[in-house]
Amino acid sequence: MLINMKSILTVILLALSLGSFAQEEALLQDAIKQPVQSLRCKELFSERADKIKVQQRLNGLLKRNEELVKSTTQNKQTLLGRLKSNQVKIKNELYLSNLRIQTMEENIVRSGCPGLSL
Repeated sequence: MLINMKSILTVILLALSLGSFAQEEALLQDAIKQPVQSLRCKELFSERADKIKVQQRLNGLLKRNEELVKSTTQNKQTLLGRLKSNQVKIKNELYLSNLRIQTMEENIVRSGCPGLSL
C-alpha cells in the first residue's frame, strides 16, 4: 500500500511538472511569435493608417465627382469643365497617395516591424 501511494504521488508530481513545463513553452512560443512592437513601429503604423484614411477620402471624392459629371447636363459647359478638371486633380492626388502608402509599407518592412500583411 505504501509503494502504491508513493507511485501515485510520483505520477501526480510528474503530471504537474509536465503541465507547468508545457505552459512555459507555450509562453516562450508566444513571446517569439508576437514580439513587442517598438515605439517607432507604432508611429510608422499610425502614419500609415493616416495615409490610408486620406486615400479613402480621395476615393470618396472621386466617386462623388464622377456621379456629378454623369448627372450634369451638356448645357452647363463651364460646370462640366470644372468637374472634369477636378476629377483629374483628384486622380493625380490618389495616385500620389497610393505611392506614399506603398513607400511607407516598404519602409515599415525594411525597419523590421512585425505584423504588416501586404
